[in-house]
Amino acid sequence: MELSQLRKAIAAVALAALAACSGNGAGTGSAPVLPAHDARPAQQGILARIVGVGDSLTAGYQSDGFLGQTGLANPLNPGVQVPPNQENGWWALLDEQASNSTIADAINQMYDPAKSPLPLIKGPGLDNQIVPAGPSAFFPFGQFKGTDPCTFAHGFNQAGFLLQGSARVRTDPSSPNIRDLGVPGSTLHEANVLHQPQTSTCSPLPGIPGLLSDVVTEESGTFWPVLRTFTKLDGHLTEVNAAASLHPTLATVWLGANDVLKYMGSGGRFVGGDRTAGQAQNDLRAAISTLQRAGARVVVANLPNILETGYFQRVTHPKSPHDCKLRSYAYCLLQLDGLETFVPSIARKYHLDTPNGCSATSLTTPCGYLTLPGTIEFIQYYNLTGEPPNLDCATPSPTCKPVKGSGLGSNYITPEFAAKVQALNNAVNQGIDDAVSSSHVPLVDIHAIFHGLASGTPSNPYFAQAAAINPPKCCALGYLYGILSFDGIHPSNTGYALVAYSFIEAINKAYGAHIPEVDVRAVYDGSRCKNPKFCYPDPYAPPNDIP
Repeated sequence: MELSQLRKAIAAVALAALAACSGNGAGTGSAPVLPAHDARPAQQGILARIVGVGDSLTAGYQSDGFLGQTGLANPLNPGVQVPPNQENGWWALLDEQASNSTIADAINQMYDPAKSPLPLIKGPGLDNQIVPAGPSAFFPFGQFKGTDPCTFAHGFNQAGFLLQGSARVRTDPSSPNIRDLGVPGSTLHEANVLHQPQTSTCSPLPGIPGLLSDVVTEESGTFWPVLRTFTKLDGHLTEVNAAASLHPTLATVWLGANDVLKYMGSGGRFVGGDRTAGQAQNDLRAAISTLQRAGARVVVANLPNILETGYFQRVTHPKSPHDCKLRSYAYCLLQLDGLETFVPSIARKYHLDTPNGCSATSLTTPCGYLTLPGTIEFIQYYNLTGEPPNLDCATPSPTCKPVKGSGLGSNYITPEFAAKVQALNNAVNQGIDDAVSSSHVPLVDIHAIFHGLASGTPSNPYFAQAAAINPPKCCALGYLYGILSFDGIHPSNTGYALVAYSFIEAINKAYGAHIPEVDVRAVYDGSRCKNPKFCYPDPYAPPNDIP
């Protein structure tokens, strides 16, 4: 995809990383126990059975989609295939590197529905992956959709909501080999207690605000596709208990992002996630304890600063064009359509500035943001009407009746609300750190990785590692600069490889394992194996004509 394809308009990006409002409460740490017959197994090699517990990040979710099938044609851009994302996630890379097979054989097995440890999803995929629509299209990004805006692709998404129907969306619905149990949308608490989807339909739910209603369907529509083979647990079925039932020798746990994202996406109204460090600590300790009782060594990851991802577009002016590469600015994205002059008026209208102004390089001062969907709504609406939209409308239109402040968490983030989001982010990370310390398990410091990438400091080891992948083109944390996929929050192939690198480093150091490190550059350029069906250049690498 060339950058010139983005200069007219970009279709609206769904809020894929968020998940639903849960009525289960938060932070009780009261995970159901496993049935008595699931006793601790005999000790075995630590790499014999690796199991992943997490959310969309562990599932390998990218660009608003959940897809494992290869060779899938893009109907919006003939001749271009839609890349699968599950096999390109960090957990898949870790498992391949830890395999006793050659890398080529391990990669082949990851893509093989009969052997893969991933719950591979058929095309067109769940939640409808964002893909380039072609150089002649008015909207350069598109999604797989049928005529029904609810079920998409003639009922494919709807099938995932029901246990029986979920067989339709899996490439091998009865595979006994599933070990990546990441459920997109899951919070720390839900991983311990949620035993069924919160809704059985993608139809809007009454009494729930529009945004939360939308994201309830995304979480509920992936629960059975991931966990359908664990129904033997009956009322004990949860993601954590399913993982423990596999008697893992090594379990990875990366949860908490949705506790922050659901709060953000609801404008602070979501109350079903962990809201304090103590709650996060209790829920994570419960998960760790359940896995350890099953015989697993455990490794845990913390969270990046969500506000440093490409989903959040700063309203400050970058000091130079180079800053667009380092961080995501609304100015930079609007500039692609010549709309950057609107940034000051947007900041004033929605109170996205502060009395003392905002530093373009500050990583701590809470300044305002347009969300990626809000920025894209602005571009799309202006190109269609010639007028700026009212971002207090959930979907801008000439007839919408705006409610002041309703764009919080959807279209924009004020400095005050940004501070609350960051405070929650910090609290969840503190809870993770406390749980790791008290449980004596190693920590993968994802926060340090992404904070280092956002710093733009050449001496920072994480920034230097990313910048050395393909200088000067790739890679950095700014939107479209190679670390993140099109939704601005889930990593690209390269971004996931950087995460896998750090997981492997932590596991080797803590447990004396000898997992070969993943070659991040080989993931980026596709040279990791010789099969072009499985190994290809990162589709989210920066466009050729990007500055």
